[in-house]
Amino acid sequence: MFHNLKRKFDEKFKIPKLPKGSIGFDDNESSGYKFEYNNGEVSIVDMSSREHAATASLLQRYFNLPNGNNVWNPAIDVCGDAFHFSPAGNGVKIAADVVVYPAKSYVPDPPIPGLGPPHGHSHARIICEVAVGQNVAYWKNKCALWMTQPYVRCVLGIKLYELRTTRDPLGRFNRRMKAKLWRQGMAPQKWEFGTVQKCSNIPTGCVALGNPVYQVTIPISDLFYDPQIPGVYTPLVTFPHPAFMYGNFTIDLYNIQQKVLENQ
Repeated sequence: MFHNLKRKFDEKFKIPKLPKGSIGFDDNESSGYKFEYNNGEVSIVDMSSREHAATASLLQRYFNLPNGNNVWNPAIDVCGDAFHFSPAGNGVKIAADVVVYPAKSYVPDPPIPGLGPPHGHSHARIICEVAVGQNVAYWKNKCALWMTQPYVRCVLGIKLYELRTTRDPLGRFNRRMKAKLWRQGMAPQKWEFGTVQKCSNIPTGCVALGNPVYQVTIPISDLFYDPQIPGVYTPLVTFPHPAFMYGNFTIDLYNIQQKVLENQ
């Protein structure tokens, strides 16, 4: 029984392999996990780590930027690790790493809370999934699953691969990192933004802030998508929108790369 449990555990996610030698871990550091909840049963889907937490935190800061210093009833709400019913309709609750949605003062809840059964959280518009221990197939499938909900306008996935044995000029272990953006009605976009490329130690071009080639751009207007539900809900045509609605969220992947290297 335990052999089968270990096999299923290994198939679900892969524990990152660490290079030989000292990498400066704190002896008292504890491990944590990311879960999915299904009718009282908990499944482990990823390992918790400092680079995972740092990446999710930085993404939240990027999505909060248009709010400026406004912390009271901001136009954009950002939260992390929030449970939503899976779009698969199987009753499983899955937690996204970052969820971005419009304030209800700008886009009210529709009378029907989402596709069902069970009902989903119909207010989320942008979702981010950060994978460290999750295998690539599971990470991609989860991102694609979110896109089956029409109210989710885009999903940004970040995959952090295993540490390499080589080091960068500052002595930090090299690492492959990948970003993928899904948007409704558009072909997915991909970026290799780590210090090295896939299956090689050749450096990527992601070496400085401000390079448009390594920036993820998401229209803020996607966040205020307010679709009509025929026969049920018609959005208010004159509903107010924030002044920054027609700008963009711009996420600099070099910033994420450096944050990962600092925390791995």
